[in-house]
Amino acid sequence: MLNLLHLLAVLAMAGCLYALWREARGISRSRGHLMVPPPLAFGCVLLMIGLTEPDLQQPDVLRTAIAAGILLGAARGWFMAVDIDPLWSTVRLPSGSDGFWMAILLAFVVVMAAAAPLVSTQSLSYVPYATAAVAFGAGFLSARAVTVYLRTRS
Repeated sequence: MLNLLHLLAVLAMAGCLYALWREARGISRSRGHLMVPPPLAFGCVLLMIGLTEPDLQQPDVLRTAIAAGILLGAARGWFMAVDIDPLWSTVRLPSGSDGFWMAILLAFVVVMAAAAPLVSTQSLSYVPYATAAVAFGAGFLSARAVTVYLRTRS
């Protein structure tokens, strides 16, 4: 059954996609705009945790997914090319479309997790894994944004 948490999770991912759209196109943005998608992604993770049945929740899988996402996101943020304009204090990520594609993948996972209970009751067991996938993506986007932000400090 669909509820308000499904709608809020989809809206959080839509906001994350909207925030990453200009970055994916390679448009210059202020460094502060790099930090907009991570809270939206983690808000979606919290909503997905709320969608999971209490007896199906797997905290160890969530912790592992977040840790793996943070490691990969930090590595990606450290090695990606960044163009800095010190006069206007803006940054441009020429190869920054990976965050946008990650957010598209997460939006797809959220929509599938919202539609799974409508298909059958057996598919409820997949919702914790969808939550772990969204947690991985949120960790990736957060670590990538923080690493790029710290790298571009003067």
